[in-house]
Amino acid sequence: MEIKNAAELTKPSALRIIYGNPGLGKTTTIKYMPGLTLLIDIDGTSSVLKGCSNIDITTLPDKENPRESLPKLLKDIKDNYIDKYDNIVLDNISELENAVLTEYGKKGNNNGVPGIQNYQQLQFFELDTIRYLKSMNKNALITAWETTDEYTAENGQSFTRAYPQIRKPILTNVMGLALQVGRLTISPKSGERGFQLMPTDSVFAKNQLDSRKGCLQADLFNEGGESDANTSQETGTSRNDGDKNS
Repeated sequence: MEIKNAAELTKPSALRIIYGNPGLGKTTTIKYMPGLTLLIDIDGTSSVLKGCSNIDITTLPDKENPRESLPKLLKDIKDNYIDKYDNIVLDNISELENAVLTEYGKKGNNNGVPGIQNYQQLQFFELDTIRYLKSMNKNALITAWETTDEYTAENGQSFTRAYPQIRKPILTNVMGLALQVGRLTISPKSGERGFQLMPTDSVFAKNQLDSRKGCLQADLFNEGGESDANTSQETGTSRNDGDKNS
């Protein structure tokens, strides 16, 4: 048995998940990652990063078959390109879910509709993908769209909960694999974009990287740096429909 004292632990590579409504600025947030980044563009919104010389972009070699092409792409990155990059980004996992289910439907015998077993297969596929991404030992970022539901607490109080659009049966597992989960919104007071990093009854969030409860969009990757700690309280759920960022 190998035993290591906690004082000997080093800073781990961070897996982050950020989510928000479409068009709010999730893909734009990637430009604030320090170092060289490789972006896997699943939803076709990487054009908002035009001019960012520290970001390389790749896509699935076979978009009609994401179940086969994504694992092959990730293996190729790990075997041949990983030493070149500081960060790996999967943008975005919500669209990946849709693409995989569409593939199952096309290849099935239910008039294009995926079967019940396909949803279970999708869940294992997603978890395997995330674990493989973590095995690269690089800072990793996964983006997701936002979805909501109605939740009733034990005291009978009801909330509208916001969380990443990831299959509910594995959402807790996915959140557990990440060190940070942030919800991107726009402050109704200042109009600035910011991330809520502190969980509440109505928002899924998590921060095991530092003590911040929230931060401005540009400060997300400044672990332990100075940022607006009240951003999470000021930032509401309002959506700027005129914003063309992803």
